[in-house]
Parts: sequence; structure tokens; C-alpha cells
Amino acid sequence: MLLKRDRHGGGTPANGASRTSCDPEEQALIEAAKELRDDAWAELYRRHAEQVYAYIYFRTGDRTAAEDLAADVFVRAIAGIRNYEWRGTPLLAWLYRIAHNVTADYRKAAAKRAAREAGEAPEEIEERVDMVQALDQRNDMMNAIRSLTEDQQQVLILRFYGGMSNAQVAEAVGKPETAVKALQARGLRTLRRIIGEGDRQTA
Repeated sequence: MLLKRDRHGGGTPANGASRTSCDPEEQALIEAAKELRDDAWAELYRRHAEQVYAYIYFRTGDRTAAEDLAADVFVRAIAGIRNYEWRGTPLLAWLYRIAHNVTADYRKAAAKRAAREAGEAPEEIEERVDMVQALDQRNDMMNAIRSLTEDQQQVLILRFYGGMSNAQVAEAVGKPETAVKALQARGLRTLRRIIGEGDRQTA
């Protein structure tokens, strides 16, 4: 399963913001998806794949991994759709929850793998770290976002790159809306500080 990416390689999260509002056709589409109809899943994929990909990409910074993990999100969604209950909120919020779990599992596995490899070939690990750092220098905002806490990352990505409202983000992350607003405020303050420090260093 391949994801269509834009010419910058990062998907188009903001352009799909309108799909985060309640779609009058979505309930019927979900019912068809529960019957495992291919046409329904093709439409859900068309609507949401790029947003899921973009969310994972911002969390991992790895385009290939993001593509593979986004495909895994839809595999898990197909497996679990019959337990999904329509409550008037976008299906995308549920897909983001799956994406969060998939990404968390990937990052834990990557950390364990890196720890094992570090003891076997430290010079190769150091070379890869240098390459990643060089890439991050060309992607200052992504690097800054990944320096936030897990909760702050998730809220800011869903809010500003996923185009979701505070209420929809709260539904997606399973937290009260007041907590989402607080995480958003703290995350933005930290981003401003990080980016400001970077500007002073390059001045």
C-alpha cells in the first residue's frame, strides 16, 4: 500500500482540514467499511491517508517509515472497524489514535535497536546520527517539534497540521479540552524559545 506524497515529500496535512469536520456522508461510509467493502475503504484511504502519513512523518522524521506505518494504520483500522462506534466525530480522530499507538511502538523499537547496535558498531551509529542531525538542520521546525513532550507533539501536530479544532483534538487524544489548550500553549511557548535560540545562533 503506497501513499501519495506531495512534491516536498511531507504530505498535505493542512489542505485536508475540511475533512476533520463532521461529514454528512461519513456515517454511511463507515457502515459500508464495517462490511469490509473495498469501495468504502478506497474512499476512506483517499480522504485520510495523506493526513495520517503527515502526522506520522512529523513524529518520526523518516519518510519511508512514515509511509510504512501509515499503511499499518489502515491495516489495523480494517481489523478493528467493526468495534468502532459512530458518535458524530470524524473517523480521522480514531485513525489518529491508531497512528499514535503505531508511532509509539515504532519509536520504542527503534530506541531498543539503536541501543543494541551502539554496542556492536559505535562508529556506524555515530555516522548515522551525524546524517540525521544534518537533515534536521534543514528541517528546523520538524526538529523543534520533535523536541517537545509526546503530548505536546501530538496536540500541536493535530491542531495545526491536521487542521483539527481543540474539541476534536481532545477527542483524538482522550484528554479534556482544557488540558489540550494547556498543552498547546506550553508547546507553542517552547517552540518560540527553541526557534528564537536557533535564530540567535545563526545570526
